[in-house]
Amino acid sequence: MSYYVALCEGLMRLVMAIVGVLIGAIVVITLSAVWTRYVMNDPLSWTEQVSRILFVWVTFLGAAVLYRQRLHITIDMFLLMLPPAARNLVYWLVEGTTFVFILVFMVYGYRLSVSTLGQTFGALDISPATFYFAAPVSCAVMALFFLEKLIDPSKRVSGGSSHIL
Repeated sequence: MSYYVALCEGLMRLVMAIVGVLIGAIVVITLSAVWTRYVMNDPLSWTEQVSRILFVWVTFLGAAVLYRQRLHITIDMFLLMLPPAARNLVYWLVEGTTFVFILVFMVYGYRLSVSTLGQTFGALDISPATFYFAAPVSCAVMALFFLEKLIDPSKRVSGGSSHIL
């Protein structure tokens, strides 16, 4: 059990590092785009497309980290009014529904990604799959984090402790 939790912790740290690098790359690319367009009067043709791809990856990978840390926006006013047993039931109904959504999104995201591998668009002749693969990759990470919640009860609450469960 502790090995799997440690694996998920390492995976989360890796994903957070990747997100940080991608955000840094977006900043550098955007600054270089502004510099070349307005100072050099010779705009780069690829900056918008690459920034968009990186932003999609940041969004999906960031969602996986937020899922593990239970930091997505929630409205728990009604949940807090329930007795503890009902809270637990509602928690697992929400988590189960989320897991089904993650699996469906992962499967269909993968199918879409693979089906677009031969296509190209934009200034760089990049496949749309560079966008689409963000979904199945992040969903696979979220599925691993869901399994961690089954194993370790402390991962079922924000920051390891909460009054909800």
